[in-house]
Amino acid sequence: MFDNKDKQLEDLETAYTAFMETVRGLSLQNSLKSLGDWTPRDIAAHFIGWNRITLAGCSALREGAEPFYFYDGTNDYRKVNAKFLKQFPSRDQNELIREIEATMEILVSYLITISTSEWELDTGVIHYRAGPATVARCVDSLIRDYKKHRLEIVDGLASN
Repeated sequence: MFDNKDKQLEDLETAYTAFMETVRGLSLQNSLKSLGDWTPRDIAAHFIGWNRITLAGCSALREGAEPFYFYDGTNDYRKVNAKFLKQFPSRDQNELIREIEATMEILVSYLITISTSEWELDTGVIHYRAGPATVARCVDSLIRDYKKHRLEIVDGLASN
């Protein structure tokens, strides 16, 4: 259903690197510009949190437990994301970048330890959008999120 582990890790690195290049290129003013519901600064805080809880979610799935954040899935994770904006309030771009880098490094270090057999293993946990919740699915969501939010920043700032 998803690409194999190595391809997904490569895609995660590509999406993450492109996002980080975009964020690093922002002026302080642009990092605080509204993109509608949030700013690039807010998106950075979002990824600090999501890198962390993706690790927690993958760990839970490997144990056959539902990730704690699934409760907010049908709400587009609005409660989870709002918590991250409060939990990581810094407006210092360098601090936010360092935190994203640190949390991504920890996440990838964890992900590479997962065996290929566990990557798409169905442990009986159902995703809120139906179908099995797997490590591969969690990683796929994060890849898509990095791509989507990078484009949101690029397109949002181009239209201002």
